[in-house]
Amino acid sequence: MSSRSPRHWLWLAFVAAACGCGASLAASVDDYASQWPVLGRCDAAGAAVLARDASLPPPLACEGAFAIALDEALYRQATDATLGDIAAFDAAGDALAFGPMPAEYRKPPGEWRDAAWFALPSLDVAAAQELNLHVTRGTSGELQLDATLSHGTGRNVRDLLVDVRAEKRLVEALEFELAMDAPDFSSALAVEASEDLLAWRTMVPAATIAQLRQHGRTLVRRRIEFPPFAARYLRLRVVDGGAAIPLRGLRMLLHPDGPPAEDLARAWLRADPGGQDGRVYLFTLPARIPADRVAIRLADDNAVASFAISAREAGARDWRYIGQLDAFRLRGAGLRLDNEAFDIAPTRAREWRIESSVDLRRAPVLEFSYLPEEWLLLTHGPGPYRVVAGSRNARRAELPLAMLVGEVRRRYGAAWRPPSATLGPVAEAGGESALRGWDPARRRTLLLWGVLALGALAVIALVLRLLRQPDP
Repeated sequence: MSSRSPRHWLWLAFVAAACGCGASLAASVDDYASQWPVLGRCDAAGAAVLARDASLPPPLACEGAFAIALDEALYRQATDATLGDIAAFDAAGDALAFGPMPAEYRKPPGEWRDAAWFALPSLDVAAAQELNLHVTRGTSGELQLDATLSHGTGRNVRDLLVDVRAEKRLVEALEFELAMDAPDFSSALAVEASEDLLAWRTMVPAATIAQLRQHGRTLVRRRIEFPPFAARYLRLRVVDGGAAIPLRGLRMLLHPDGPPAEDLARAWLRADPGGQDGRVYLFTLPARIPADRVAIRLADDNAVASFAISAREAGARDWRYIGQLDAFRLRGAGLRLDNEAFDIAPTRAREWRIESSVDLRRAPVLEFSYLPEEWLLLTHGPGPYRVVAGSRNARRAELPLAMLVGEVRRRYGAAWRPPSATLGPVAEAGGESALRGWDPARRRTLLLWGVLALGALAVIALVLRLLRQPDP
């Protein structure tokens, strides 16, 4: 038998150490605190039904690419700032390719667009269900109304008609541009939708639009938000005898293409109070949501305050300035008016700080708005499949998902998009031990790993000893 050189033994030791490191990094379901079953139907027709049917679908058990919307429970369980402790496994415990939806498969964000609007003669409330207009449509498809209806620039408007002019798009919000010299006013508006200018359905019974001046501040509420819906025409009516609107322009937020059931609804989450120091209030965000709007709700009636908003990650020393928000809460004489939310750059920061410009009798409430994210899951191996979250040590492998599904898109066309799947009820996986990174029940396993580590050290010692000896 030929003798082995020291370099040969050194190579074997390196391979053993590499294998040991790879095995120690391999995660399992028990390395995560919670798990959710992946539910869905495998064929395209079944996926379309899933988007409309609220009943519980069966556990997913077929190979393919699926889009999954992250829910609040999953955001609450994630601890990593980049959501690295969210992963997926098959029934055999093998990791699946899972991660944020590649950009080419995401629906584009909402787009603000100037609206084509027309001032209407005041409508009698009792006869508001019927509107007769002389309407023609030009060769370009745009709506043209009777000349007695004007665009209303620079005048007060009580009722207006909007030609959406955005087929296959959904209306998500309206924003009013007020006249530069607009007086103080407050009006409640109803938003109605129609496809033919004859039959109308109420989408928003009443929403307040206002501009008030108080203590040198201008308090403005000029946006109406609602769940996305499709409509060819909108009708906006001042209700409850409110004042006319000094309207200069109107914008619409148009949602991406697709039927309403397939779109992700915007959600709100309230931050947990974390203490007070004078005019400074601390909060903790209980979930790793992608917050892009923040609202401060005053607890005292007829109060106004300016707030400086800052945020930071848990354990960070310095605060990062986010912006300034004027908050107000006005009540009286039939008026109920609160400030709008404040748009911010998307962030998952957990600790928040707001500082008031005045003393408040009661602490304000801090709320955040976000749009749930869609992730792409590529399934293989035996089903059913599971999504897991919450771990101190385990992290999901970052894979080039766009490359893995690029061939599918080339085969089925550029418009192909992964069908939807959902998450079932949450269940415990590794539990609290996964969040602590230490499980007393695994002491035996750790002992075995310790023995292997000692064996590896012995091999390394042998290699070093052989290296000191000259080759025969």
